[in-house]
Amino acid sequence: MSMDMVFQKTRELGQALIECDAYQNMKAAEERAMKNPEAAETMGLFMEKRGQLETLVSGEDFDAGEMKRLSNEMDDLQQRLQMMDDIVKMTEARNEFTQLMGQINQVLSFMITGQIDEGQGSCTGSCATCGGSCHKN
Repeated sequence: MSMDMVFQKTRELGQALIECDAYQNMKAAEERAMKNPEAAETMGLFMEKRGQLETLVSGEDFDAGEMKRLSNEMDDLQQRLQMMDDIVKMTEARNEFTQLMGQINQVLSFMITGQIDEGQGSCTGSCATCGGSCHKN
């Protein structure tokens, strides 16, 4: 099989993923969440604080007190986000799509190697999709 055929099949898989329910549900949930003014504002603040924290950590003049303050503010914002129905639904939809992608990667890996990665089970590498038996714990 030529590389062109491999890339054609890859594009077909990508198109199938875009058309699948898990992806469509995720995109719709993201749109609903972004149309929610409180959710959009809180997410914006969270991302801003995360950017500030990343800048602080990468700088030479590391301020532990400032890091703690930013971390606490991010925790507060995260708790607020987790109380919003639109955000909860968006997170669930993203997790469902991430699990689908993990399953696809497992199938591809099995097709190439002939083995199932028993060490990780269905781990996608994202702690958000961990069912509690994660090998990282």
